[in-house]
Amino acid sequence: MDAPRGRYFLCSYWPLVKTLGGRRAVEAYALPPYANGMSRREPDFEHAMPALTSSSRGRGFVPRLGVGDSVLYTTTKGRWGDVPGRVAHWRLVAVLEVERRFETHAEAAAWYAERQMRPPGNLVVDGNPPLPVPLTIWHGRVHDGDWDAVCLKRAADCGTVLACRARVLDLVDPPPISRDDWLALFGTVPNTRTPPEISETQFDRLLQIADERRSTSRTDGLRRAA
Repeated sequence: MDAPRGRYFLCSYWPLVKTLGGRRAVEAYALPPYANGMSRREPDFEHAMPALTSSSRGRGFVPRLGVGDSVLYTTTKGRWGDVPGRVAHWRLVAVLEVERRFETHAEAAAWYAERQMRPPGNLVVDGNPPLPVPLTIWHGRVHDGDWDAVCLKRAADCGTVLACRARVLDLVDPPPISRDDWLALFGTVPNTRTPPEISETQFDRLLQIADERRSTSRTDGLRRAA
């Protein structure tokens, strides 16, 4: 992959496989199991150019980023997949590199439209409604009208949108990251509620761990830039 040009951040999200409802959605609609589980995917990993918005974290994260910055995404902690012993762990799912920055959702949507691309699911614009409940993790209020009202309010309060290129993406069977990995790199398990900036050394080491654990015999669902 091309060396990212800017800073590095660590973020987590809830995948579809987090809940029984989400796992049912995967089976019923042939969705990738590690797609984002929210009704407004944040981010929409299934899009050719995912966007980052403030729908989940308000002003605490996205406005801090600029073109060239990279965000490494893991799942939250869980017992994902067939890891021996069903030990709780994380999965390293994606690296998104920021390519364009916009200050309103409408401006970003126009840019996607000019390129004949649908807007990512987390853009709050006319004609781009949230996903129906059966395509989500079915997790209470985060999928009802009250939650989308929160997304609308946050888009109005902080309209920053970052159009990204996926440098690493595996929504089918992403490699596991253990508690010991975090302790070795950070001395603690990082708190990603407000995604922290990490060093280039930490970023590279996490990618190295992922490469070492990724099955070389399975490429379905994996996208990595040359």
